[in-house]
Amino acid sequence: MSERNASTETAEHAVLRSLALKAAGLSGADVERLVREARQRARRERRGLGFSDLHAGLALLKPDRPEALRRRMAIHEAGHAVAHLHFGLSSITAITIDGPSGGYIEGETDHIDILTEDRVAAVLVIKLAGRAAEEEFLGSVSAGSGGSSESDLAKSTELALAMETALGFSTETPLLYRHTEERTALLTHHSRLADRVNARLENAYRQARDLVRSNRDAVQLIVEALLRYGTLEGQQLEPVLATVRDQIPAGCPR
Repeated sequence: MSERNASTETAEHAVLRSLALKAAGLSGADVERLVREARQRARRERRGLGFSDLHAGLALLKPDRPEALRRRMAIHEAGHAVAHLHFGLSSITAITIDGPSGGYIEGETDHIDILTEDRVAAVLVIKLAGRAAEEEFLGSVSAGSGGSSESDLAKSTELALAMETALGFSTETPLLYRHTEERTALLTHHSRLADRVNARLENAYRQARDLVRSNRDAVQLIVEALLRYGTLEGQQLEPVLATVRDQIPAGCPR
């Protein structure tokens, strides 16, 4: 491949990545409608469809969020990011507060040879660090941490339940496997199990708040970058992460 072709391919990949980030959370029907409308616009102007047409369509779908909400979202995602960096269990490739359905972090989970209880507990802290950051910085939490089956609280509860019923980490009957897809029934009809699951969540949340509190400057740095750019990736993301890594003590559990 020639140097020019390689450069073109790299540039196209960067554009596609940017489009994918902006489209995250959209349904297949939303994306199909967006492409159809972009083609119609290009056809009316007697030209071919370009990446700029798709960017323009996505910009129209971008919610017009008030500054207070954008700041809360930035604080939430910054809390997650600092926890990710502290434990080092995954690498961050993008952070955004501009997604159609809210903010999120995109990353790649590093290969873990031994999935210990401490490592799984660290994932709980990471999942709850967004809510913890809201409480530490703003003195209140939003409903965004919960509400749906894909929310931070839902995923945290699911993981804590699995630790007690399916992963062999329970202090009571650790060898007894129970199907965690029946989690609602398990938590509703087994109060002692529900108490143990809640205790894991409460402990992880305390750790998340302590982590955010002791790394306020690192959280604030990410918040300011997110409010400035909306989405951090590539050349905008790496300097921020490099600075934050220098401020956060490593804490990868055994």
